[in-house]
Amino acid sequence: MDVKRFRKAFWTHFNGSQRNEPHQELWVPEFSRSLDLCPDVEGKLSLKKQQLLNLAYHLLPPGEAYLEIGTYHGKSLISAMIGNPPRPTFACDNFSQFDVNSYDILSANLRRHDLFEAVTFYDCDFLDIFTPERLPAPIGLYFYDGAHDEESQYRAIKEVEPFLADEALVLVDDWRFAPDSQSYAQAGTLRAVGDSTHAWQLLYDLPARCNGDLAMWWNGVGVLAFQRVADEVTQAESAAV
Repeated sequence: MDVKRFRKAFWTHFNGSQRNEPHQELWVPEFSRSLDLCPDVEGKLSLKKQQLLNLAYHLLPPGEAYLEIGTYHGKSLISAMIGNPPRPTFACDNFSQFDVNSYDILSANLRRHDLFEAVTFYDCDFLDIFTPERLPAPIGLYFYDGAHDEESQYRAIKEVEPFLADEALVLVDDWRFAPDSQSYAQAGTLRAVGDSTHAWQLLYDLPARCNGDLAMWWNGVGVLAFQRVADEVTQAESAAV
C-alpha cells in the first residue's frame, strides 16, 4: 500500500480538516440510505467508515491483499470491495458476538452482491489464521473489528506483522474508549506498536461522540501506517551488495 497516496486521497475525499466534523444530515434515514453502498445489509458502521474502507481498498496495488477480522453480516467487507478492482481478500469471524450473527447470513449477503467467490473466509478464532497457508499474499490493508479487550487487540496487531506488506495500512475499529463501548482497541494497539521493531505511525484518530455515531465515525477508527524495518542481517546483506 502506498501510504502517501492514501493520505492524499483521504485528504481530498474527506475534505481535509473537516473530516472530524459531524454531518448531521447522515442521521436522516432517507439521505443516508441514498449514499449507502449496500443498504440491504445490516452493519455497525457509519457512511464515513464505509467510504474509508472503500477508498483504502481501491488503492490496494495488484498482488497485495485485504484482511478483515470481525465481519458480522458483511457490511464492512462488502463496502470495502464493492465497485473496486478485485484483490485477494481474506476474512475471519467465529460469530461468537451478537445474537443474530451467522455464516449463513454473511454468505447470503456476499452472494447477493456477487462477492462470495471473491472472498476466502475462515470461520474460526482469528488467531488461527496467521499461517502462510491461510494468508498467502502480503496484506496491504488490514481492518480489525474483532474482540476489543486489550489482550485480543494486542495480539491482533502483533500476530499480523509478519504477514503485512512492507508498507501497509491498518484500520482499527472501536478506537474510542467510553462507558458505552468499553473498547480497549486503542490501548491494545498502542501497546503492540510500542513493542514492535518495525515503524508504525498513527495517521488519524477518527472520533465519535457516542457508540453508533452516524454523523461521524461510529465508535471511532484508528488509522495507522506500517513500514517494515529490515533486520540486521538483511541490512548487512543489502549493504554488501
